[in-house]
Amino acid sequence: MSDTHQEGRGIVLSPAPHLGQRTSTARMAWLVVVSLIPATAWGIVLFGLPAVIVLCASIGAALASEALTSLLFRRFTLHDGSAFLTGLLIGLLMPPGVPVYVPAIASVFAVCVIKQSFGGLGRNWMNPAMGGVVFALLSWGSSMTRWLPARGADAAVPPLVAWKAALATHAASGTPLSVLSASGYRFSGLDGSVVSWVNAHVLGPIGAPLAPGSFDLLIGHVPGSIGELSAPLLLLGAVLLLRRHAGRWQVPVVYLATFTVLSFVFGGLPGGQGWFTGGPGFNLLSGSLLLGAFFVAIDPVTSPLTKTGRLIYATALGVLTFLTRFFGSLGDGVAVAILLGNCTVPLLDRLAHRHAPRAAEEKTP
Repeated sequence: MSDTHQEGRGIVLSPAPHLGQRTSTARMAWLVVVSLIPATAWGIVLFGLPAVIVLCASIGAALASEALTSLLFRRFTLHDGSAFLTGLLIGLLMPPGVPVYVPAIASVFAVCVIKQSFGGLGRNWMNPAMGGVVFALLSWGSSMTRWLPARGADAAVPPLVAWKAALATHAASGTPLSVLSASGYRFSGLDGSVVSWVNAHVLGPIGAPLAPGSFDLLIGHVPGSIGELSAPLLLLGAVLLLRRHAGRWQVPVVYLATFTVLSFVFGGLPGGQGWFTGGPGFNLLSGSLLLGAFFVAIDPVTSPLTKTGRLIYATALGVLTFLTRFFGSLGDGVAVAILLGNCTVPLLDRLAHRHAPRAAEEKTP
């Protein structure tokens, strides 16, 4: 995807991403945008006008920042879609009740500071959208927790703090979903019907019934950030990306597997529940884990170039997300973990490149 040309006796290589296929930066960016449309539409359906305002603020600020910096550096880059994608990701990772200036400033920071100040697309050392989200978390932590009830939920019950608290709080009294039920959170009537039927005809007879709230959690009828809610719609977009070879499947799969194992084995310890009681299903489906794994962690600019490097990188993301979510204070840990993982990419690429020729020599008879 990058351009190479001869200059004297050397070869000049353009910035990342470097992909051995017939595609372009613009095509890849817009493909990611298209793949996020189902999850975006679901967020708008659940939260209505507040979600639209947040998305417009983040995307508009990103485009304006890109346009102004393009004039400054005399290179027009709005058409490549990277600024639009950055603004969209930031908006999707914001709660619908956040003040409008938060996503706007986060987008300005992402484009102007993280992306353009390092030379533009391909030269940024961390993912701009994740940088903008973490900047907002550090600057306006209370504003970043203004959750709104999903459409059709009982707004009279205060579920907003309870739902997000259950992400990281695992009380000794039971699983996160049971903690939510005890706190007064009311799941939808559809959830009650589906869970009752499944327990009566499928899982109940084998002694593994679903907890109330399982169906709401699966489809994303819960409070949360605008674009992180529906696992089926996020996976639908991920399938589109992977089928179009927009990223390596190993990164999200290893990332999710590592996090799931750690949350199952150690996730119950903070609440005093002991080993192997962490509720991996709840932790896998809640928060921005799926969004980050399939749409951000595979970013070719800020992820390793080699297979070995990608496996180490993905494993590190799973470990960092677990540690940050269960023992940290910055959201669900995904954005922070990806930024920390981005910092290791140059080292991983250098180590993998250094050992590759040696391994090739050892295999030579």
